[in-house]
Amino acid sequence: MVGRLELTLDSKEIDYKNSSNLQGVIMENIDNEYADILHTQGYNPYSQYVYTKDNKVIWCINTLDEKAYDKIIQRLLDDKFNEFTIKNRETPIKITEKRIQKKSKNLFLEEFYNVKGDKYYNIQFITPTSFKSNGRYMIFPDLRLMYKSLMKKYSASSTDMDMYDEDTLEQLIESSEITRYRLQSTVFPLEGVVIPSYKGSLSIRLHGNDTISRYARLLFSFGEYSGIGIKSSIGMGALKLLNDLK
Repeated sequence: MVGRLELTLDSKEIDYKNSSNLQGVIMENIDNEYADILHTQGYNPYSQYVYTKDNKVIWCINTLDEKAYDKIIQRLLDDKFNEFTIKNRETPIKITEKRIQKKSKNLFLEEFYNVKGDKYYNIQFITPTSFKSNGRYMIFPDLRLMYKSLMKKYSASSTDMDMYDEDTLEQLIESSEITRYRLQSTVFPLEGVVIPSYKGSLSIRLHGNDTISRYARLLFSFGEYSGIGIKSSIGMGALKLLNDLK
């Protein structure tokens, strides 16, 4: 099961630049034992980011398995968690609304088997996105890095399904083509340094058979919860699939 908690914040000053501080808020409000586990393991079963919609600031927290949902989202749903403070800001930030969404992972597979794939997938990178390859930050979308990131995140979140497969990865790459993009380079601030990254949107055309198109859709749909690329637990790589399932 994946989950999403959207918190509407009574503040116009919070944006993605505060994301690493917001991760600290999460850690302060969950069990210390579980927080310690998250700090020591290589895989984070959650992502979080900030975005603005209808002139409202929304903090979105996603969990990728049931344990993370119970330990993170359930704790933040507590009525007592109605405001918080972040580093270098004394005034508490009030939470004016909470919205919750849950989705069984079986639904991703049901959509894979029952809904025909599209020829084009339109992707929006909501927050600064970056990948690291050979020790360097990659600030332009690379299909291999994109698909590989999503496959590994899906596999890490599932105890009974390994999504990562080199042959399938190669099929996805060979069958995909970036046909249109509107991107801008940017940076993501993190503890005194900045990470080169990009934001914007792109369209991917699938040339392969319908099965490979469905596979790509499954990965992008999951990516709406997991994020894509590096540091999705501190606000980077928030992704939205703009295609509507038919």
